[in-house]
Amino acid sequence: MTKPLGDVAQFKVSIDSLLEKRRYFVSQVLPQLVEGQDFYVIKNKKSLAKGGSEKISSIYGYTASFEQDKDVMKSLDSVRGIVCFICNLSKGNQIVGQGRGASTLAKNDNDPNKTIKMSQKSAYIDAVIRTSGLSDIFTQDLETMPLSAIAEIPKQEDYSEIEESIPTRQQLTAEDLRDQNAITEKQKAFLESLIVERVASSEERERWLAEANSGLSKWDASEMISSFLMAK
Repeated sequence: MTKPLGDVAQFKVSIDSLLEKRRYFVSQVLPQLVEGQDFYVIKNKKSLAKGGSEKISSIYGYTASFEQDKDVMKSLDSVRGIVCFICNLSKGNQIVGQGRGASTLAKNDNDPNKTIKMSQKSAYIDAVIRTSGLSDIFTQDLETMPLSAIAEIPKQEDYSEIEESIPTRQQLTAEDLRDQNAITEKQKAFLESLIVERVASSEERERWLAEANSGLSKWDASEMISSFLMAK
């Protein structure tokens, strides 16, 4: 029978090891993540993106697998076109963490493939944050945050009209494809107004405005707009 003191000593060693690993991660790994690519900073909150999740997952040696979240889909069967996935993260043959994500056809131009990918992306990011114990550092990707976290959109702005002005990839002509980097004027004006309204730091605001005027594509602009709209 193991002595209680031995259990306490072993526990302390385990905790010290975990804390040391976390200190090393924060000091050595986080600086390697690229803002605007691996994560976004809006209103002083770091939002983990898919690129950052993949880097963290690779560092920890996680392998991701996905399965339909049938229980959640059943409980939300009144939500039209909803797709839900569970992401399991494994090391070797052992599942070490899990995350959930959902998306709807309506939010993705009724494109089934895009809806599935967005749902899996949400589940993947959720799983990485939970499994790695980084919820105090990162929030989930802003475009997949729950509806309750969406900030009120200014009444004078009509975001749906901007969304409708962005063609789907299936609708693009050959000329459009040659000019993918042309952000629309309406997108640009709306994005600039969001930056001015929602970024408190003048230095950070100037950086975002410069980014908005750096030749974004329609797709990059749309993603950035979504991120600001979903920020708390």
